[in-house]
Amino acid sequence: MATRGRLTLWVIAGFFLFLGFFLLNPTSSTTVVTSLDEVFEETNEPLQEAAPLSAFEAELMKRLPVTLADYAAFSANQLLEQESSDPISESMEGYTIEYSFDRDLTRRVVRLLDRGRVSDGHIIVLDPQTGRVLAYVSTDSDSFPPQGSYPAASLVKIVTASAALGHDPKEARRPCLYRGNRYRLSRSSVHRPKSGHSVSLEHALASSNNRCFAQMAVDTLGDEVLLEALDRFGWTRSPGPGHSSGSIDRGESDYDLGLLGSGLANTRITPLHGAQLAASLVSGERLEPWWVDRILDSDQRELTLPARSEPERIMPSATAAEVREMLVRTTTHGTARSAFRDRRGRPRLGKIKVAGKTGNLTGNSPHGRYEWFVGLAPADDPTVAVAVLQLQSNLWWSKSSELAADLLNEIFCERKKCAAELADRFTGNLGGAVAPVLLSDPRVSP
Repeated sequence: MATRGRLTLWVIAGFFLFLGFFLLNPTSSTTVVTSLDEVFEETNEPLQEAAPLSAFEAELMKRLPVTLADYAAFSANQLLEQESSDPISESMEGYTIEYSFDRDLTRRVVRLLDRGRVSDGHIIVLDPQTGRVLAYVSTDSDSFPPQGSYPAASLVKIVTASAALGHDPKEARRPCLYRGNRYRLSRSSVHRPKSGHSVSLEHALASSNNRCFAQMAVDTLGDEVLLEALDRFGWTRSPGPGHSSGSIDRGESDYDLGLLGSGLANTRITPLHGAQLAASLVSGERLEPWWVDRILDSDQRELTLPARSEPERIMPSATAAEVREMLVRTTTHGTARSAFRDRRGRPRLGKIKVAGKTGNLTGNSPHGRYEWFVGLAPADDPTVAVAVLQLQSNLWWSKSSELAADLLNEIFCERKKCAAELADRFTGNLGGAVAPVLLSDPRVSP
């Protein structure tokens, strides 16, 4: 046989040997997408069958919040050119976790907490359209854990109002009558009087009128409807991996029910519940917050994450829009008015309206004054939801509503000009021509 013929046979034989090797060894091909469950079956890692995420992921979630100490150490080591892990990315047991947090926004939140001299506090920024967590910062996740539950205070009023509008809209919109101090409750003040001061539901929300919402809970809703609403809003379950479930203290009497509906009972939620509550006022759906973009193994193979839950309808979209519109009065004429005005009395965010709710209540575990602000902006077409919680002692510097106003100013304003589209820098709505920067990218400086 000629040399050319022998060479041709060798080439054909080599091709079939090569093909046979890959047919018999399909896993030897290049990148293979592997599920987390398969990884842990190989490593004999126990799985939590009742949880939506694996035990490994749940452990990672416990380290989610960026603390001021973490960020300070990272910045100091950067200046000294020492190696230090990035506080808004994670590497563990050979896996790289790429979080959804925006680097620049996280840095701004850290500065706000530091400038406001907040000793115990949490700030969460959420994309209310998708549930993506854009920033999650705590001052000290050991002494004041963000995954713990704390007194919900007047945030309960949002649930009470939404439930009343769905259960008996005519009665809910009926002007409230009350006598005496609107913030103090007595056993007789949880029922509607024959005469007294008259205020609308919008005004009662903006001024956080405890008597009006106690009456709404007792006379309009009752036990079953209010408790079902609190459960529907997700306050009896965990809002995300590693976070505590909420808890509700119903009590026994009408007075106890009034305390519950107005936010004076021992109802407890996490800061993530607060952000989730604000986001629900966009379309009336409860979203599952998420903060992991993807997980890569040591070979840079992307693991398959468990599917996120579908949004759950908790109120009609029309009700959500009505409550959201009412809550604008909180920042224009109500309990957060001063925070959203400059020294000359002008709106700090220009024409951008903010829907929000304040809340404060003295509680225990740990002891102190718990002060909340949750809100959405722009109120007519929300792209950002925020939740701010502080634990204040006798000496404090900034209200939670002031921190929220500062934060929203950072998001929507630049060089003294405010516009809704400026939030696109942080929410990821950057257009197809701009690729997002991954947090794990070592080229990105803090």
